[in-house]
Amino acid sequence: MTTNKSTIILWMLVLLLVGCKQRDRFYINKFEHPVKVEIQRFDVDFIDLDTNNTLASLKELEQKHPGFYSLFLRDVLSMHLADSTDNALQITNFLNDSVFRRVNQKVKDVFKDTEPIEQDLTEAFSYLHHYFPDKPLPDIYFFVSGFNHQFLVTDTILGVGTDLYLGADYPLYPDITYEYLIPNMRYEMLVPDLINTWLHQIFPFQGKNDVLSHMLYEGKILYLTRIFLPNTSKNLLIGYEPATMNWCKAHEKQIWASMLENRHLFSTGQLLITQLIHPAPFTSPISSESPGRLGVWIGWQIVESYMQNNKNVGLSELMSDHNYQQMLEQSNYRP
Repeated sequence: MTTNKSTIILWMLVLLLVGCKQRDRFYINKFEHPVKVEIQRFDVDFIDLDTNNTLASLKELEQKHPGFYSLFLRDVLSMHLADSTDNALQITNFLNDSVFRRVNQKVKDVFKDTEPIEQDLTEAFSYLHHYFPDKPLPDIYFFVSGFNHQFLVTDTILGVGTDLYLGADYPLYPDITYEYLIPNMRYEMLVPDLINTWLHQIFPFQGKNDVLSHMLYEGKILYLTRIFLPNTSKNLLIGYEPATMNWCKAHEKQIWASMLENRHLFSTGQLLITQLIHPAPFTSPISSESPGRLGVWIGWQIVESYMQNNKNVGLSELMSDHNYQQMLEQSNYRP
């Protein structure tokens, strides 16, 4: 697949114009629909525990964060609340470990100022509450997990492991995860990832278990995320570099033709769904030159085309529509 510069520039202009129109259509003034978000810094409180008196410090931590404390011990540390003495010993060892002391200090440095994050989350959840007033808004928690957990999610809680967003150049990341995941382990990705995760929680997948349904479901999630985070670059929403987005646009017609030619859309094969939807170094059914998650990116383009060509459809109607074959037909998608 080859890239044509003029094609890229043309598509970038089209994308910009369409994106602006879509956002203007659903724009709200966050100051007229405020939802104040305050991040609970469980990570800092945990890091700053007095390890000379860990047991008493843990009791204070539990009193300060009662709902999250038990969830954190159970799901992150695999501990039982009843085993308080053993828990205190293990936590002391973790906090005093020389490696994780440096990691935890880095967390405090990178996330010293959370006001920009709170502002973005306030805007996003103001949109969510305006368009979906029946949907719950979560309490936001930061935590550290020794690189073990990215998110903790319940019906009322959305927690994120800040030690997994220390920057793509953080020296320990190559030792703990795959190389293709590292570029997105940075501060700028935290808010898009949080919103994406919560939208998956409150709008669980419904529909046929085929490629098309998963593509358009993920496309709907990204479409909402784009509306809710109007000042965030589109490439960050899907975790692509700008050059990668340009590649996708330049090859969109070929990607779509490949999916049609190989009859991917109505396949129920779990392997194919995984290859097209989940993070990977590239999308193997399409091209070894491609980025991962091309099925998600194409699904996003289809949903954008659908909403552009069906201006009577609101966000609530979009998210409640699980007839993805009909959505494709009505999208007029023609890359």
